[in-house]
Amino acid sequence: MGALARDPDETAAQLTGWLSRVAGLDDVCVGAIEIPAATGFSNETVLFDATWLDGDGSPDTHRLVVRIAPQQYQVFFETNFESQFRVMHALREGSEVPIPKMLWFEGDPAWFGSPFWIMERVDGLVPSDSPPYASAGWLHDSTPAQQARAWWSGIEAMAAVHRADWRAAGLEFLDDPARGDTGVEQQPQYYEEYLDWAEDEGPHPGARAALARLRAEMPAPPPQGDALVWGDSRLSNQIYVDHRVVAVLDWEMVALGDPRIDLGWWLFCDETLSTGSGLPRLPGFPSRDETVARWSELTGRAGDDLHYFLIFAGLRFTVIMLRLGTLLTAMGYAPARFGYDNPVSQALDRLLVVAT
Repeated sequence: MGALARDPDETAAQLTGWLSRVAGLDDVCVGAIEIPAATGFSNETVLFDATWLDGDGSPDTHRLVVRIAPQQYQVFFETNFESQFRVMHALREGSEVPIPKMLWFEGDPAWFGSPFWIMERVDGLVPSDSPPYASAGWLHDSTPAQQARAWWSGIEAMAAVHRADWRAAGLEFLDDPARGDTGVEQQPQYYEEYLDWAEDEGPHPGARAALARLRAEMPAPPPQGDALVWGDSRLSNQIYVDHRVVAVLDWEMVALGDPRIDLGWWLFCDETLSTGSGLPRLPGFPSRDETVARWSELTGRAGDDLHYFLIFAGLRFTVIMLRLGTLLTAMGYAPARFGYDNPVSQALDRLLVVAT
């Protein structure tokens, strides 16, 4: 299911032109164009190979990815496309987070209709969303020991994000003081505005109840201060080789804030899309308490107030599904009011009746 369709031959010609005329490469040849079916909402992704002459005049082939900013459809309340490139580039150059090499950013929309960036392609396996990795696929078919290794490697990669020195990396631009003094305040404010924008058929009862509870029970900022928050912290946004993370992807929700936001999102996504959907968790996956303890060990931060951050994860995902529901219904892929009632919003409702 794609939001946009691109002609592979035209796309190859556009990439050849840009690499030759803007990047200044010699004897460029682009081929092996692959356009994944599920693309076009938060960005478009095109996989391709490109050959050009290297420094000594010999042809050199590169496996690359171009990501193009959304055009017809916008999932998130605010687009931060260039910010994603800047964050990934900074982390690649100055942190332990495994990030693909970021090559070029192009802000001129003339080439593809919107800005784009090009990065190196990282080969490996990604846990599937459809069908869910809890039901089928390479991770489902792995041994429990291999599943545990994948889980712990994912947690280690996420913790590396939280340990990154965002000031030294020049990521102060992610601060959003207009929405609050700290990330603990800024993030709920952002999602309240996002919810206002996404509610096209009236207030969403579960999301509004969650927002009120988050406002009433907001924890104090962490004593260590804000950290870099990956945002979409989940297994399906990591590339694995031998059940170890080799790349961390998808930074549309990146922010500065309390890193327990990422911890809550990781746990909420795994539980909601497995047990919350009637599927058993993979047998090798550690428990919630084991995961929190390991994350705390890796970051030096307390993992308390977790229920708050699980509710926040449920709110964030519910708001995203609300917007996606509008888009998918308009495209004929989802029934009316799907955005208001779906497995994610149902999981949030269950969290709201659990005592902290």
